[in-house]
Amino acid sequence: RPPHASWNITVQWLAGDIACRTLMFLKLMAMYAAAFLPVVIGLDRQAAVLHPLGPRSAGRKLLGAAWLLSFLLALPQLFLFHTVRRAGPVPFTQCVTKGSFKAQWQETTYNLFTFCCLFLLPLTVMTICYSRIVLSVSSPRTRKGNDAPAGEFTLRRSLDNRPRVRLRALRLALLVLLTFVLCWTPYYLLGLWYWFSPTMLTEVPPSLSHILFLFGLLNAPLDPLLYGAFTLGCRRRHQELSSDSSREGGSGRMHQQESQALRQMEVKTNAAARKAGETKETFL
Repeated sequence: RPPHASWNITVQWLAGDIACRTLMFLKLMAMYAAAFLPVVIGLDRQAAVLHPLGPRSAGRKLLGAAWLLSFLLALPQLFLFHTVRRAGPVPFTQCVTKGSFKAQWQETTYNLFTFCCLFLLPLTVMTICYSRIVLSVSSPRTRKGNDAPAGEFTLRRSLDNRPRVRLRALRLALLVLLTFVLCWTPYYLLGLWYWFSPTMLTEVPPSLSHILFLFGLLNAPLDPLLYGAFTLGCRRRHQELSSDSSREGGSGRMHQQESQALRQMEVKTNAAARKAGETKETFL
């Protein structure tokens, strides 16, 4: 965050009122987008596991809705934040919300609303999605394919792989949920402490809030890394299965060719024997 880094160096705000409002709007919009995108991923995983043959066109609509909702929910920042200049021997300008709320409870209500939209709502939706995935994976119908007779192994192989694929999707979903909770919980706990007890600023170093916020932002790059590792694992497994099936197919073709060669040899042998018998009868 280069603007915040320079802001920490200068302490006061030197970029003007429009830049103040724009930066705070973009900051909250980025936070909303980072919170809503894992929700879109969870909804997409739920649809892929519960309805594997259903239409998948809803993913783009959900993604567009997440960005639109992030934009709309961040709009109040443009009106709440502004620059305040303090006169004195050393003039000081800061980008704050001072004067935007008429009472302390209004500011606390707004902060709690952002907390619910940024943390509680995504956490609730992802928990519901992944709980449904867990129930689907652990249901008896999912394990039914594992009880196939030995003679039906070839026909049921694709069905037997389905629970394995769902378990992989479940592990990935739980990892995404766990990283979201671990990355953002410390930051929001500190925020709740401040909203209900502003005097905590005298007990906590100012750098702690920046450190926890940066730690929370790690959730955004961790999700693509998890999906990349999951995709590579699935691709490697798919290649192994393809090579096994090609070997089985190759051995089956070799066996078929050998059988055809044996049949041809039998036909030629019978024809030669019949011809020899006819020659013998003619000679006699």
